[in-house]
Amino acid sequence: MRRLVITGFRLSQSIRIDLLKPAIACILALLSCSTFDTKAGSKPAGMQAVVKTLHLAALKAGESRYHYVPFQVPSGASQIKISYDYDHANGANALDIGLFDSRSKDLGGDVQGFRGWSGGRRSEFFISRRDATPGYIPGDLPAGTWRIILGLYRIVPEGVDVSFKISIETRETNLINEMSSPQSFAGPPRLVMTDERKTVMPPERSRRWVTGDLHMHTVNSDGDWTVGQLLAAAKDARLDFISITDHNTFSHHAEIDRLACPQTDLLVIRGEEITTYGGHANAWGLPANTLIDFRIQPGDEEAMARVVAETHRRGALISINHPFAACAGCSWSYDAEATGFDAIEVWNGSWDSPDEEALAFWDKLLQKGRRITAIASSDSHRSANPIGQAATHLAVAGRLSVKAILNSIRAGRVYLTSSPAAPLITFEAQTPGDHATRSIGDVIRLGKWHRVRFKLAVSKVSGPATMTLISQGQVIRTFPADDGKAHFVEIDSAHDAYFRLEVRDQNKSMLAMTNPIYVETGR
Repeated sequence: MRRLVITGFRLSQSIRIDLLKPAIACILALLSCSTFDTKAGSKPAGMQAVVKTLHLAALKAGESRYHYVPFQVPSGASQIKISYDYDHANGANALDIGLFDSRSKDLGGDVQGFRGWSGGRRSEFFISRRDATPGYIPGDLPAGTWRIILGLYRIVPEGVDVSFKISIETRETNLINEMSSPQSFAGPPRLVMTDERKTVMPPERSRRWVTGDLHMHTVNSDGDWTVGQLLAAAKDARLDFISITDHNTFSHHAEIDRLACPQTDLLVIRGEEITTYGGHANAWGLPANTLIDFRIQPGDEEAMARVVAETHRRGALISINHPFAACAGCSWSYDAEATGFDAIEVWNGSWDSPDEEALAFWDKLLQKGRRITAIASSDSHRSANPIGQAATHLAVAGRLSVKAILNSIRAGRVYLTSSPAAPLITFEAQTPGDHATRSIGDVIRLGKWHRVRFKLAVSKVSGPATMTLISQGQVIRTFPADDGKAHFVEIDSAHDAYFRLEVRDQNKSMLAMTNPIYVETGR
């Protein structure tokens, strides 16, 4: 509890500060009246309100999809409120919004000064030194030129008029609010690098399978979940790990670090869904308060290559999300070879035709010799879209940590299922000359023996289903998915190849699938 000293008398700590608000307000009002000579109709000193309007023309090919609106912030600012309005034209116009402060100098790639992004979710937001609207970053409000960033998602041919109201409070007018409001952040969030994060679960020498979900959203972008609710839902679903990947912001990172720290049975990974108007990508394992710049043009492969490189420089992995999703701006417009990417999200939520396209896209890359990992996720935004449906299972050795998760994804030790608990997959291989058992993601290097023996089994399948062994885009064998019954297949492999397993129900919907076991012949 704060102590307040007035005219030499110290008030007891037992007196609540909110009981003194009326007296403090009167004192401030008297001080304001005696200090400032305001004219009739003018704003009281300490408050600025600016209205800006602009006209945005229809989008043209090759033009930037981002527009900046500068405004001035004076010294001593304690809170900034921004609202914007335009004719949505029944959805034909759609403008996203975010904010950069005066530290931002380079509008073409420098993320210094980034203060948040809410996309099209909110029509107004605020930032203060201690608190902010979800999606935005609280902290000091440096004087100088700030910039509203507009993302030009859709604009009708005749263009659209946009109006902004910017209200800036200084310390004088916001004193009572600062003294009485809860402090969401006592200061700037501490930078916590990915490899500093705690590990969970006891150490083990052999690999074991853990289950999680790598794509979900909170109120910090376009989701309805809070971070705390996601953690509770993950525990209810018996997940071992999750990655929270809000769109184009890191405002969720501080809350992840605060809430996930006491957890001993759930690993929470910082992420970002890098959301462009030509496709989306997930970055997993980012250092705290790190933004990967999303401001690139659809189809700009060089710019996307820089995004990939920056993600890796930060120690994180990057995955193409839902490459054939039907929503505008969601489908993939960049490098069709997925150069540099660590993974592809081939399964997003309930299995559907865009997932079939994503699966075919991934399999063609495998046929070209690429070893890129397939993952599944719920892309959950709210409880009606449960996390863990679909789920990603990883084989990890030792303690469960962010590093262990990223290593398993990178190595392809991954299989995918429609729900966290089922089906359960066994997919293993041996060679006559080496009786060591290989599993998903492993590489078998053949010597004089060209024969590989595969073991396939699936359990916890409800209803009729089949499991299919696939190699080089071709079906090798198909078996009924008898609950727990093992099937064996021997194959002579004369060339380098990959082998993977699919389990589908009688309607051909995917129930489970694996990443490959790879075979190298040296020829």
